[in-house]
Amino acid sequence: MCAQKTVLLLRRIFNNGLKLAPKTTVSEWADTYRMLPQESAEPGRWRTDRAPYQRSIMDAFTDKGVHRVVVKSCSQVGKSDIMNNVIGRFAQLDPCTMMMIQPTLSDGEDFSKSRITPMIEATKSLKSIFRENKSRNTSNTIMSKYFTGGRLIIAGANAPSGLASKPIRILLCDEVDRFPDSAGVEGDPVDLAAKRTTTYFNRVIGLFSTPTIKGTSRIDDEYMTGTQEEWQHQCPNCGEFHLLTHRQMLADFDSSEEHNKKHVVVRSVKWICPDCGFEFSENDMRNAAQKYVAQNPAAFATDTRSFFVNCWTSPWISWNDVMKEWLEAEGDPEREKVIYNTRFGESYERKGNFESEDIFIKRREDYGAELPQGVLLLTAAVDTQDNRLEYEVAGWGHGEERWGIRKGVILGVPDTPEVWEQLDRVLDKTYKFANGRGLKIARTFIDCGGHYTDYVYAYCFKNRFRQRFAIKGSNMANEDLVAKIGKKQMRNSSIPLVFIGTDTGKQQIMDRLSIEVQGAKYMHFPLDDKHRMKKFVEALQGLLKTDDKSLSSDAVIESYANRGYDRIYFRGLISEELVPRKKNGVVVFQWTNIAKDKRNEPLDLAVYNLACMRSIAPNFEKLDAMLAQGSNGEAGGATAPAPAAKPQKRYGCIKRGRRTE
Repeated sequence: MCAQKTVLLLRRIFNNGLKLAPKTTVSEWADTYRMLPQESAEPGRWRTDRAPYQRSIMDAFTDKGVHRVVVKSCSQVGKSDIMNNVIGRFAQLDPCTMMMIQPTLSDGEDFSKSRITPMIEATKSLKSIFRENKSRNTSNTIMSKYFTGGRLIIAGANAPSGLASKPIRILLCDEVDRFPDSAGVEGDPVDLAAKRTTTYFNRVIGLFSTPTIKGTSRIDDEYMTGTQEEWQHQCPNCGEFHLLTHRQMLADFDSSEEHNKKHVVVRSVKWICPDCGFEFSENDMRNAAQKYVAQNPAAFATDTRSFFVNCWTSPWISWNDVMKEWLEAEGDPEREKVIYNTRFGESYERKGNFESEDIFIKRREDYGAELPQGVLLLTAAVDTQDNRLEYEVAGWGHGEERWGIRKGVILGVPDTPEVWEQLDRVLDKTYKFANGRGLKIARTFIDCGGHYTDYVYAYCFKNRFRQRFAIKGSNMANEDLVAKIGKKQMRNSSIPLVFIGTDTGKQQIMDRLSIEVQGAKYMHFPLDDKHRMKKFVEALQGLLKTDDKSLSSDAVIESYANRGYDRIYFRGLISEELVPRKKNGVVVFQWTNIAKDKRNEPLDLAVYNLACMRSIAPNFEKLDAMLAQGSNGEAGGATAPAPAAKPQKRYGCIKRGRRTE
């Protein structure tokens, strides 16, 4: 009996050892076995025909001689399911060790829980080969799943320990444009993980991502090394195949604007054939013949196939919805970038690197008053230098529209009381509208870098209840504009210390400077006019019903008229540009000062003011209503509320606290 069992075992091992690799493609496996869980948008059996552009991408993983598959796409084209199908096919039919890399460990955990585990639970053929995920079964966890004959490892690109260990045959990298430049100090995470596949002759590496910024996008570079296969549609009239893009789309729409926010209603969208000029609807093009057309067919002789798919192809995205998003975002670089990346599947070309300050000199406006209509909130920013303080007061309105109010310099070493007293006069001042009402500065950010850090801390401690906060810049890539709020211990108390993502802020300022239409996020600059400002001061004197001669003195008029937005200011505002640098073998873009005099304080002040406004998170609708209700020169309710005082303690049998307004 034992001999018979041994013979059967040896026969099974012999047969399995000589078994040829299965010829079933990934799409064939998915159409045969894959089930979508009930929580999916379209639960039930998988159908590749639902999105036929997925077929060639999936089948490239079993193409002979292909070792690298690159997919540059928009969002919502099913790339997560494509990767899941690759995992399912190899786990069931050709078991091996596989790895999936997500941008971070937390992203990996989320993908495992929300994508991989539901697929295994819904697909019987997978559930039978994957070990149960139980607390007592340490071989199967969220980040490591064993199945008969193989294993799936899930890692984060930010964790080098998971990327350089045992060999793997199938490597899937998701959202590579969000990967860090280096996994710790060990180098590029994709290259680090790819080294683990070199021992397999039948290895395959899959790189998937929506692109980000032109010139820094990893998926762009990878796509160009491959076949560059575009999913194209055939024109129903002339028969030519074309890639559908927003550049050939014609929308019939209505638009309106409320509080500088654009609202668009799209009635219809037509594609215009660039060859014959005929127009076709979304339904026409969905029913047209479609296929991949390689732009670099010579790469078929290499080991890399690359694919491009955008939103005009996806069955889950309406053309009307896409055009509505695009038309509402058009003109706003920050929103345009999101649409380019997640809808069009294209990298976004960053704005900036302006040729000359002349375009902004010509753009200056006559406000007609110290504060123009539209300003609802004032912030201030202060840059600390060894022999001066430089400051800027900025006004903000609906849609984060910005007005430069005053840019100035306070000469003197910041270790003298007189310098800070002059700053008080700037920050305590009430800035006036043409009707006599005014606003006070709601919050001030003061740079504490340089050689006078302790004096900045001392000033902010003294004025801690007047919304004057110390800040520090952070040059880390992709840091949030208001990165974090720390604290600096002072005597028996502490003050807030705000960390600013300066690189992020500089890009946002450059984006906003490129906006040419007044409205949301547009940056206004005042035109100095001494004669006009003299009339404003005289009118203001009448409105305030005062004969105070000091108000109409030449010094005051000069102060009103010379706001500081001259050629030197604008040179400093555009003094930096993104320049490619090589870091750890990877090209990265860094902000570099290109100004001849190296004066970049206006750009720094613009970043600080933007961060200051964002830290307040103003409700402009509410501020507008409060300003409209104000009746005196202080624009009742429009100024920043005083910070809440600490509870005042009363002592007796019971201690009670009372918060004052």
